[in-house]
Amino acid sequence: MGRINWGRVVLCGLLTGVVWGMLYAIVLPLVGRDFLAALPGGHDIPAALPGGDHIPGTSPGMRGIVAIMPFVVGISTMWLYAAIRPRYGLGPKTAAVAGFALWFFGSWADAFWAAVGAVPLGVLVGPVAANLPIALLAAVVGAWPYKE
Repeated sequence: MGRINWGRVVLCGLLTGVVWGMLYAIVLPLVGRDFLAALPGGHDIPAALPGGDHIPGTSPGMRGIVAIMPFVVGISTMWLYAAIRPRYGLGPKTAAVAGFALWFFGSWADAFWAAVGAVPLGVLVGPVAANLPIALLAAVVGAWPYKE
């Protein structure tokens, strides 16, 4: 233990991103209707899902960022998991800690957008709350095949 297996971080991170992205795409319309409606062009909810082809009110570059974001979050989560394994030990508990950490920091980013008035704070509660179990599960699934 001690050396990070970067190939596994990327592969496991991609798995984490797929799990997170799929689950969040399913849950967001259920708990985030007000959030989606608050987005520019938010009346078109299915198109506003992560990875959607036509996210209203955004440029192709922004749609690209939305499409790759789950993979960036997944790889970041697996990097954090690999980095904290020597201190916390291997296994699902450590993966959940990494998932929680990424959820926590991501939630602060969401709070920032509410603080500057980009979206009302109330519309973030459902998506942020629903994202916690999704982040934990995705991190545990992604960490399962990780080996150093």
